[in-house]
Amino acid sequence: MSKERVKLSQSAIGHIAEENTRFRRGQSGALRHRLAYTDLTGLDLSGLDLSGLDLTGAYLHRVLAKGADFSAANLFGADLRAVQMQGANLSRADLRGACMRGADLTNAQMFEADLREGMLLQQDEEGGLAPIDFEVLPVELVIANLTGANLTRAKIAGGFAVNANLTNAILRNANLTRIDLRNANLTGAVLENADLSRANLTGSMLRGTVLTGIQWAGALMVGADMLGAVLDEPARAASTGALNLPKGVHTLDAPLEELVAAHEAWVTSVGVEGKRLQLSGIEMVEVDLSGRDLSGAVLVNCVLTGARFTDGRLTLIDLTLSALERADFRRCDMRAAILKQTFLSRADLSEARLDAVHINSDDGQSGRANLERCRLWGASLRKTSLRGASLLDTDFQHADLTGADLTDACLAGTNFSAATIKDVKFGNADLSHVRGLNRSSAAGAA
Repeated sequence: MSKERVKLSQSAIGHIAEENTRFRRGQSGALRHRLAYTDLTGLDLSGLDLSGLDLTGAYLHRVLAKGADFSAANLFGADLRAVQMQGANLSRADLRGACMRGADLTNAQMFEADLREGMLLQQDEEGGLAPIDFEVLPVELVIANLTGANLTRAKIAGGFAVNANLTNAILRNANLTRIDLRNANLTGAVLENADLSRANLTGSMLRGTVLTGIQWAGALMVGADMLGAVLDEPARAASTGALNLPKGVHTLDAPLEELVAAHEAWVTSVGVEGKRLQLSGIEMVEVDLSGRDLSGAVLVNCVLTGARFTDGRLTLIDLTLSALERADFRRCDMRAAILKQTFLSRADLSEARLDAVHINSDDGQSGRANLERCRLWGASLRKTSLRGASLLDTDFQHADLTGADLTDACLAGTNFSAATIKDVKFGNADLSHVRGLNRSSAAGAA
């Protein structure tokens, strides 16, 4: 049995969205429209307020909906194939049984969204319920792009997400039981306290992924790439057949102290003596490297939880995709450091210098510190200098930036929600598409 859809025009959906905004504001005479089983294929919904609307079984195939508000909307069984929903708000939306194959949900807010399996029903001639169009199906996220999406406490039990891109996604406390994530990319994602019982992560990319506090009963991890992943003991126990598990310092060619000393000699002699420190996928929890010169060192995909670098010289260091939760970088010289996609939750970078540094004095080239897509949740950046730094899509939620200098920094897409920004310098910074920042306060701070 099928259900005929009513085709809506661009002008009609614009009027409905305006009416919906008035309704939510409690304005007299405003109506909330019901859009169940409508056809919106190919329309432009960008920035529209469709929050709370009933879009059950609607066709939104190839819709452009960048920045649209679908919070608490009912999209049960909706066709969202190839939809463009970058930056859209789908928090608490009902997406059960929806098809999102090939959808682009980059940086979408999907907090507590319901993406479990579902089946559309309608009343038949005898007063009973009959299925419409399809049987019970899981939400389909095959080849969908959810880069940077916030799926905290989302329910995706039984979902089908083969080859999905979940790079840097937040899946804290998410229900992922029985989800099919074969060959999915979860690089840099945070899955703290998620439920992955009976999930299939065969062949998935889990580089730099935070996998602590997770329920793993019956999960399949064969061939999953876990280079630099943050693991606890249950995660290690569940990782049978996984590749590139973090290695301990005992696997190094020499004691770490000798390798660091050799690197310092390499720096002092400008490469004539010693040897550059280059490590990948090494676990060095609580290591103390305070005051050491690690300029130009390469420590990528490493687990450095609680590491101490206090007062160190870390110019041009590369820490890409490393786990640096609770790391201590106070007063470090980190000019032109690369911390791209690092996990710096509760790290202390107070009074650290992350400014640009001249690389080639002949042509005046300089390198800028790169903290793109870093997670600095609850971190301390009091009086930290980030002049000219690249902070594209960096997350400063609950961070303390009191007295920080962000002059000339690239802050496009950065999240300042619940951050402390007292006396911050924003002079000439790129503040396009920032979230959680009072523009007037930033202008005054500049």
